Amino acid sequence: MIFRVTMVCLGVDWRFFMAKRIFITGGARRLGKTLTEHYLSEGWSVVAHYNTRSELDEHPGLTLLRADLSNPSDIALLCQQLPEHGPFDAVIHNASCFVPDSAASDLASHVAQHQNVHVTAPVMITEAIGDSWADSACMISISDIYAEIPNQRFSVYCAAKAGLQNWSLSMAQRLAGRVRVNVIQPGPVQFLPEHDEAYRQRVLSQSLIGEELGYGAIVDACDYLINAQAVTGSVTRVDGGRFVANRYDQTFSD
Repeated sequence: MIFRVTMVCLGVDWRFFMAKRIFITGGARRLGKTLTEHYLSEGWSVVAHYNTRSELDEHPGLTLLRADLSNPSDIALLCQQLPEHGPFDAVIHNASCFVPDSAASDLASHVAQHQNVHVTAPVMITEAIGDSWADSACMISISDIYAEIPNQRFSVYCAAKAGLQNWSLSMAQRLAGRVRVNVIQPGPVQFLPEHDEAYRQRVLSQSLIGEELGYGAIVDACDYLINAQAVTGSVTRVDGGRFVANRYDQTFSD
């Protein structure tokens, strides 16, 4: 089921009614949370989708929309609500699921889950927005370096991210003159608490920069693409040079 929660505070800051507006899927945890907090701090009005739980604090410029993007019914309900929150100056398709093939108890469900989150949801969301785009709008899809250097352990995830990337470049053509559409391919820029030191050092050794870049590196890329009026149909890697490091190991555990 989908729920709408609008953050309301006494003494409303009316700037957010006139602010630029951005919609971020998967906007309440990890990278999405960082993106949401960044654009709120920049004075944007943010509509953030989330699934199971939000880690965001209340904010007068924040609207939360809850939906399970692996469920087509939830996608449809979310899409029904989007036009009322526009027009959007930017949309970031960030929501993701990352499950190894070996963990799937049912292959068909495994494929459907990844396809719905990474392809079906962005397609339907973009269609639902329709004409609710502001002038000089930008759409960004968060893909993965795996879209081009697939990992056999995550073959379904890789295929879904490749689909997201290909569709996004098609949208750059279809929406030309109205919306600039670009893709970001992150590498492992931010480690999670469960990643031990041996794993971290192994991953860092597979990049050219050799440092943990953090989610801020992707935020910087989003800022660039939102403001770069001459850039559309591009794929930007934010991976510390891992794509070309020639030390890529497909056997590691993410």
